[in-house]
Amino acid sequence: MFDAPPYSERTGASVRRTAVLAVAGIVAVLGACTMQPPPVEPAVPEGDDLVGMNELQYLGTHNSYIVKPSVGLLNLLKIGASLFPDLAGSGLDPAQLDYSHRPLSQQLSSGLRTFELDLFADPEGGRFASPLAAELLNEPYPTGVDQPGTKVLHIQEINYLSTCPTLVACLGELRTFSDANPAHLPIIVNLEMKEDALPAPFDVTPITPFDTTQLAVVESEIASVLGDRLITPDEVRGDAADLSTAVTTTGWPSVADARGRFLFFVDNPGAVQDRYLDLHPNLQGALMFTSAGFGAPHAGVLKVNDPGDGTEIRSLVEQGYLVRTRADADVVNPSVSQRDRALTSGGQVVHSDFPKGEPKFGTGYVVEFPTRVQARCNPVLTTPETCGPAVAVEPAL
Repeated sequence: MFDAPPYSERTGASVRRTAVLAVAGIVAVLGACTMQPPPVEPAVPEGDDLVGMNELQYLGTHNSYIVKPSVGLLNLLKIGASLFPDLAGSGLDPAQLDYSHRPLSQQLSSGLRTFELDLFADPEGGRFASPLAAELLNEPYPTGVDQPGTKVLHIQEINYLSTCPTLVACLGELRTFSDANPAHLPIIVNLEMKEDALPAPFDVTPITPFDTTQLAVVESEIASVLGDRLITPDEVRGDAADLSTAVTTTGWPSVADARGRFLFFVDNPGAVQDRYLDLHPNLQGALMFTSAGFGAPHAGVLKVNDPGDGTEIRSLVEQGYLVRTRADADVVNPSVSQRDRALTSGGQVVHSDFPKGEPKFGTGYVVEFPTRVQARCNPVLTTPETCGPAVAVEPAL
């Protein structure tokens, strides 16, 4: 017959088993509290027909095409800046030029949905084919810029390399992505028309201004690549008296209606904007919006680069305008405070030189959302009840 262990042994084993089970239970509870996986991102858009495209916030890049100058040129600029401090103030500070962005196709694949391109008119072709710095340092000349057409670069003679050296080439990358991802969120692009000469002795290439003829060239190039996918001022205006009235009353197209499409705006106040309005009074028949016109009938997209304390931008987006701002303006010492103010302001188009996937200078600074697509419900215009995470989703292919 089996002899049972003494009572004390049986009691001790039972106590041990009870303790082990209790500890295991505590560990399981703690694990459930602290080790939970992140929420699963929705796979299919939902509710995007009830949310305006202006009720999202989109992240993208400033100088989206840029390729930094060579080490030799940066060193030469450092010497020049030490001898002529005014050069650094004119935009030739080598510390602020020492960065690149990935090609647009890669930025698109990483989820960015808004970009900035700097444009130079080149009606004859070849105007920017032999930059001064390349000649002086015996460095390779830019390629693909010999034919007539709008060029994309940062600073003529100095910061002239680009991942897509022509506007048509840049637009082609956008088109290729759009063809492969037809349900993408709207892609918003600001185009800055450059027409200022450099200070002496760098002012060796004559610059063609963006008059109505050259602005029409830009439109024709946009139409040739993306003409069937544009969100235009005429569409947004609809039957309203003017664009400003439309965006502050009827509003913008829904996210659902804007999917697979593009919105362009002229990133210039003053003379260039005035010439564009000469070409298209009140933006009638225009392919692009403007980025100025506060209080004007043609106002729809507005540029407020410095978010300040966020008050001005918040007021504008609450009225219905689409606002572009910048999360950072210094590639050496980016401001976390400026980033946070830009994001909380509700500005819909937030540009940065430190997007997802592009760490620079070991700063640890980045501007990104924790989602595959770098867009989210606007923190000023929406609530969790009016705009859920599925609104900003793009179907995974």
